[in-house]
Amino acid sequence: MDLLLELVIRWAHIIPAIILVGGTLYMVFALHPAMQATEFAEKAELKAAVRARWAKVVMICAGIVLLSGIASLVLQATTYTFPQKYYHPVAGMKFLLALVILYIASLLTGRSKNAEKFREKEAFWLKLNATLAVILVLMAGTLRVADRVPKSADSADSEAPATSLEQTSSENS
Repeated sequence: MDLLLELVIRWAHIIPAIILVGGTLYMVFALHPAMQATEFAEKAELKAAVRARWAKVVMICAGIVLLSGIASLVLQATTYTFPQKYYHPVAGMKFLLALVILYIASLLTGRSKNAEKFREKEAFWLKLNATLAVILVLMAGTLRVADRVPKSADSADSEAPATSLEQTSSENS
């Protein structure tokens, strides 16, 4: 059951994260440059329509990412110990970086006067957010391959660090 719970939490975390990162990269490399390169009367209306739709996606995905991230962090901390000294600092930095990314995304899609002012430098903030998102994905990959030892290990071989893939393989045999 723990494996199923871990898998569901992981899916709940990864799918909205892919949507957010993919949407940000799409805006940086396609939408924003195309909007800047063309002149048409409805440009402001189109940007407002895109922002209104994307804002809903950002808020829903941000909520799911935050909740599933916290659930995953608690599950990992209660289930495993991590022999590497880097795991917990990287996990903490990843969480803080995620908060920054979500804050920038919310300002880029927000309706407040502060958000409007923020969007005056939209290209800069989109590029910064995309860069931070890629860094966050790299940090997540680093954490995913970190050695981990189950806390409830009864056998002698579980004393040696094992990756989650090795644990899954041995549990299924």
